[in-house]
Amino acid sequence: MTEKQVKIVLEESVKFVYKKTHPKSGSPHMNTPSQIRTNAGKGHTNRARRYDKKWGGVDLIFDAITDPIIVFDAEFNLIKINKAAKYYFTGYPIGKKCFFTEHKFALACKNCPTWQTLKTGSIMTSEILSPKTSTPLLLKTYPIYNKQKKVKGVVLIGRESGDVPMKWKRKKEY
Repeated sequence: MTEKQVKIVLEESVKFVYKKTHPKSGSPHMNTPSQIRTNAGKGHTNRARRYDKKWGGVDLIFDAITDPIIVFDAEFNLIKINKAAKYYFTGYPIGKKCFFTEHKFALACKNCPTWQTLKTGSIMTSEILSPKTSTPLLLKTYPIYNKQKKVKGVVLIGRESGDVPMKWKRKKEY
């Protein structure tokens, strides 16, 4: 699935969530974005503004995932991280190169799966020790392709090895 297809699916799911009707009149027009904006009173968050950003409603889903997710461009710049990934960084790493940030994944640079995915265009898997808990972390990287089928970025997903299915543990033993 390409990045564009993923965004379309997630945007459709967000639209589905907001297809509600007014509780009294039954009108489907009460929850349009313009009316949500005018109805937002003092001290209320403006939900509709979140969907105007580049990532749109995907942010809600992206931050709800408890595994750390980091999105890189082809030059190793961090484009996006979810809330779970912020735990592994100090400061604000967005827009900086991964190897210039003061991240706690310093051990992963030795066998960097992000670099390997950018180079080969294939899914890569590696393991590092968590700097806080000393438990193994499984890192998987997935390529992001542009329209010309060239790798334009990488999505890195981390997971504690205790959560990894048994087939991964069995492969590790051999």
